[in-house]
Amino acid sequence: MPNSELLKNFREQIDTLDREILYLLFRRFTLVDEIGKIKKEIWMKPLQNDRWNEVLSDKIEVWKEYWLKKEFIEDIWNRIHKEALDIEK
Repeated sequence: MPNSELLKNFREQIDTLDREILYLLFRRFTLVDEIGKIKKEIWMKPLQNDRWNEVLSDKIEVWKEYWLKKEFIEDIWNRIHKEALDIEK
C-alpha cells in the first residue's frame, strides 16, 4: 500500500474514533444530567469531593497502562468534570 493510501486509511480510522469519543461523551453527559436531577431532589450539591477524587485517581491508574501522561489525564478529566458540574446545576 502506498504511503498516501496508508495515511488516508489512518486518518479515516482517527475520524471514526473521534466520532465514537464524541458519542461516548454524549452518553456520559446524558447520565450526568439524570444524576443532577436526582441530586437536586435530595438536596445534594453537584460537587462531591470524595467521589471526584476517587474518579480522578481511578482514571490516572487505569490510563497509566496506556502510557498517557498524568497531566494529560488530569486535564481531560478536569474538563469533563467541569462540563458535568455545569450540566448538573
